Amino acid sequence: MKITRALTALFLGLAVVVGIAAPAQATSPSGVTTITVYHQPVVPTAVTGSGIGTVRYFSMPTAVNGVAADGQYMTGTLTTLDVGVPGGQEIRASNLNFVFGSSANQLVVGGIAIYPAAGATLPDGARVVRPVIGGSGKYAGAVGQAISTNLGSKGWTHVFRIRIPS
Repeated sequence: MKITRALTALFLGLAVVVGIAAPAQATSPSGVTTITVYHQPVVPTAVTGSGIGTVRYFSMPTAVNGVAADGQYMTGTLTTLDVGVPGGQEIRASNLNFVFGSSANQLVVGGIAIYPAAGATLPDGARVVRPVIGGSGKYAGAVGQAISTNLGSKGWTHVFRIRIPS
């Protein structure tokens, strides 16, 4: 319990420092809902394989719209699909699962991005746009995109811009 409280305080403090604190998810007149998720820097919990087929696994708590809470986390994999991309880079496919308080309420992000071959993740300051390929619970049928930004030692933000059928 003390760890959860400490993590909550840490996430909330960092959310304010990086300027992502925001009101609860906002829906624009166009029907687009914006949700901002923050987490600490990515450190894979395991890596299997080498070259094409390398899989990096990770899981971490998140703060949603500036608020950390039990049951909020992101888990996923990055799989290397191509190596030898110009500039010493490679193509990785993502399977990112964002859970919002209950495993019934999820957003799933997929797609590919170009990564430095030597790095576990995107370089500091890099930004990538990926498709939201679905959701469940209160996000059932969600479509849209997530803009992920590596803030270096300050962690990551993922800004979801989605439409949820009514």
